[in-house]
Amino acid sequence: MNLNDNSTDSLLAECIAQRDRLRRIIETTNLLVVEIDAGGRITYINPACQRYFGVTPEECLQQIAWTFIHPEEQDQAREHFRALIAQQQPSDTFESRLLLRDGSILHLRWTIAIHYTDNGQFSSLTAIAHDIDQLHHMRTRQQLQEEELQTFKLLVELAPDGIAIADTQLRMTYTNQAFCTMLGYESLIGKTVVDITYPDDHQQLADIAKTLQQGQTVHTTIRYVRSDGSLITVQASALGLYNRDGQLTGFASINRDVTAQIEAEEELRQSEQRNRTLLAAMPDLMFLLSSDGVFLNYKPDPTGRLLVPPEMFLNRHVTEVLPPELATQILQRIDALKRSGEMQTFEYQIEIDNQVEVYEARMVLLQDNVMVLSRNITAQRQAERERAAMQEQIIQAQQATLRELSTPLMPIADGVVAMPLIGAIDSARAQQIMESLLYGVAEYKARVAIIDITGVKVVDTQVAGALIRAAQAARMLGAEVVLTGISPEIAQTLVHIGADLGAMKTKATLQEGIRYALAGKQ
Repeated sequence: MNLNDNSTDSLLAECIAQRDRLRRIIETTNLLVVEIDAGGRITYINPACQRYFGVTPEECLQQIAWTFIHPEEQDQAREHFRALIAQQQPSDTFESRLLLRDGSILHLRWTIAIHYTDNGQFSSLTAIAHDIDQLHHMRTRQQLQEEELQTFKLLVELAPDGIAIADTQLRMTYTNQAFCTMLGYESLIGKTVVDITYPDDHQQLADIAKTLQQGQTVHTTIRYVRSDGSLITVQASALGLYNRDGQLTGFASINRDVTAQIEAEEELRQSEQRNRTLLAAMPDLMFLLSSDGVFLNYKPDPTGRLLVPPEMFLNRHVTEVLPPELATQILQRIDALKRSGEMQTFEYQIEIDNQVEVYEARMVLLQDNVMVLSRNITAQRQAERERAAMQEQIIQAQQATLRELSTPLMPIADGVVAMPLIGAIDSARAQQIMESLLYGVAEYKARVAIIDITGVKVVDTQVAGALIRAAQAARMLGAEVVLTGISPEIAQTLVHIGADLGAMKTKATLQEGIRYALAGKQ
């Protein structure tokens, strides 16, 4: 054996050792190593196929390589390799899914080397794949997180509430458009929260920041100053922002404009206060009843007088508390109110402390309940009765005066009285004429009574009869009746109706009648 033979043997041994090392690496690696011929069949595959496919290398040999790729990607993979071969590409990297026997899917990344013959014909390829399933899941999670982040960002941008992020120095690094619009600024980036806070609320802002630095959240109201100087009240929710190391990096706040709400609440509060004041000033006794007649609440009148104490009627039915007639009246009014919707007004009497009181009640609907306003009108009704009695007395006195004026009797000399009549004479006035004449004759001991009818325009049978009866009655008292002032028209009427004036003396005028009476006296 010469030196050259020893060198060749050594080189051959080294090559065999390297081959064995490479084989051990390929046979023991977790990477999938595959050789594929020009027909697409597997000519070699390492034992890692059992981990990936669940089959032995022998079962894989001569199988079409594409069948191990997910059915949805097989056509795409073929087209991709055809394009690589057509372009004489020596290598490539791509990802694909494998459909395993148990139905699960495995994601792999392939690195391939494409082999060609000396004349450029595709002969085979070597492919090495490693499992990127975990990487794929991380990518999927990252994509979902990015989509969620984009969604949240969109929600923040479109939120109707003002949202702001500030650093630890309270300098704003982000605000949504709603916050800018709320405060009347084009942009708030670079401004501090102190800049937009109402000076009187600066201490409150400092307290909020201190609370947030302690890891707590804050829900409060605070006032900001708009760009035009006007104030705005917001309902703010704030929290601290921390990095992975737990260090405070800034603050975030959500701000809702409640200025109009607070103003409305204040207006409502003032309105309620006004209503309470008005109710307190009203002299009425008030009851709130359910629609079926149960006492729910009450307000006393200034006297504070009640039929029974509150604990004896609240939450009880009217039939359990009130006299039967009054309870029935109230229930009937409630039914009428519910049917018509119109206010019910009625009066009732009730005995309180052995005294009968008169009340006027007004009943109205109040949402689903019934409000009864009851006013004590006992004094009012007593005053009305007194006024009515007084008015009756006045009327009677006036009527007596009118009677005297309508039938005036005047003494004109001793033993002579005169009664001038004016206007129409009806049966009532005719009776008054007779009464006045007879009383006057008797009072003045008259021997002549003159009745002047110059002012009477119409004399009918009724009037003539009244005059004749008056003359006859006067004669019975010893007085002569002289009728004066007969006009031609009345004379014709008396003749036409056949009036018998034989019991009376007639003269043309009152003056002649007076002369006649005085002459008789002489």
